Amino acid sequence: MRRLGVSMLCLWGMTAAWAITPVDLQGLKIQRLEQGVYVSANLQFDMPAVLEEAMYKGVSLYFVTEIDISRERWYFYEQRVAHAERHVRLSYMPLTRRWRVSVSPQPFGVSGLGVSLGQSYDTLDEALVSVRRIVQWRIANAGDVETDVRQSIEFSFRLDLNQLPRPLQMGAAGQSDWNIRLSKSQRLVLEPGP
Repeated sequence: MRRLGVSMLCLWGMTAAWAITPVDLQGLKIQRLEQGVYVSANLQFDMPAVLEEAMYKGVSLYFVTEIDISRERWYFYEQRVAHAERHVRLSYMPLTRRWRVSVSPQPFGVSGLGVSLGQSYDTLDEALVSVRRIVQWRIANAGDVETDVRQSIEFSFRLDLNQLPRPLQMGAAGQSDWNIRLSKSQRLVLEPGP
């Protein structure tokens, strides 16, 4: 009986360690305009206290949003029509006591080269609004997405542990606070542009 209790406690601890911080996708809007296909959405999630504490100690957090648009085919696997990535770095600047959010279409490299858009905020809450909100993000060319065929969209969002410093990658792998992710698939419905 005692072994059963210990086994159940260990099993509960393993499932709790792999729990994921819930992320809710709200207001997903996909528009096809002359210039391309654009996505707008709001992501709702709570920032765990462990992550906030790590940022105050100088650790930057990296969030990745990926979108795949696939054409449904009855005779074979779905054909990927478009793929887009959005990388967001959230960091705290101790000297200025400000939060910085940088957005890039590619992973942030060690060399710092590449194109990214950055903005500073006074509070963490203001910075998180910028991380959670996606406004008119171009994900495909207008000609890539056809309107007369069935297509699906796969939306994924996650805290990218691979871009953390190496010691944190190993320590964060089993921690539930570090598992922020969402994956959602649905049929592609394009809304008319203005």
